Amino acid sequence: MQTNIQRQLKMLELIPRHPRRITANRITEHLKDLNFDVGLRTVQRELKAMYEMGLFGLEMDDRCKPFGWSVAACWQGMNLTLMDRHVALAFFTLKHNARQLLPPDSLKQLAPYFDRADQVLGSDSDRSWLYWACRVAQLPEPLPLMLIEQDPQVLATVQEALLQKRQIACQLKRFIKGEVHWVDYSPINLQGIKISDGVALLVFTIGSFHTKLYARPIDSVRHVRLLDTPVMTRENFADALHDGVRQPEWINIDLLFSPSANFILRQAKLAADQHIERLDDGRYRVQAKVKDTPRLRAFLWEMADSVEVVAPPKLRAHFSRLAIKLNQQYQTAATEFVAAAG
Repeated sequence: MQTNIQRQLKMLELIPRHPRRITANRITEHLKDLNFDVGLRTVQRELKAMYEMGLFGLEMDDRCKPFGWSVAACWQGMNLTLMDRHVALAFFTLKHNARQLLPPDSLKQLAPYFDRADQVLGSDSDRSWLYWACRVAQLPEPLPLMLIEQDPQVLATVQEALLQKRQIACQLKRFIKGEVHWVDYSPINLQGIKISDGVALLVFTIGSFHTKLYARPIDSVRHVRLLDTPVMTRENFADALHDGVRQPEWINIDLLFSPSANFILRQAKLAADQHIERLDDGRYRVQAKVKDTPRLRAFLWEMADSVEVVAPPKLRAHFSRLAIKLNQQYQTAATEFVAAAG
């Protein structure tokens, strides 16, 4: 079955856009050159089936034999009337998470598919698919915060600059001596957009010679203008994101979990070779080799009331300092508040 799908996808790639055309004989020859074991009759049958489905914009020129095959010049995508619930669910999910991930022109192009997806899910007799979409497909807010709404025009201009690989000029928000200042910068080389905890971060370098990479929320950028000059890109954008960031070290972690800890109830693992044992006092000892990352520390801090870090000593000391500081902060704040109220 997988081979058939791969062959059919390759068939579609071989079919040119109108007014050019290709015959089933030529398609068969190309497929055989690509090591597909297929005959002319199979190709003809599958072409006819895809043509009748109406999903791929295929046109058949039957004015003379052999028939010619092409993709309609005006073809934009799949047939909306044939969208099923599986595809509708995929478009519904994309619609609710695509604003920061896709350029505005792409969103406009996909708008009819988003509308059709809503119709398909809404027409489900028992609403089970729509129920799934509302309960599962929509991602929860990453943080319990009300973030500043991004200027859609700024985001659109930034996305356009990325598509055209052009530099921009803009104002960046800077905090200087405790006060907010908007400072002009030009040129700025956009390297990409990074989504972190639901916030779109603009990743860029400044000027023609500086290679230092910056990441700023898009709401800290305003008055964006496209320049005619081509962008200067970092060759390896993924690696560049980690420039200047401390590389995490491997540690042998030793933890004690209470039996009611979510980590234990979910039978989760920190690593594939994790070792876990139940102690006589009911707690669970978990040992694993992991990377000491900020995400790991945040994860452990979120469970501070149900986990104790035994080792390594450096990590245990880190959480001990946090606990002492937090305790002092709350005691001081409470004392001052009570004194002021009295």
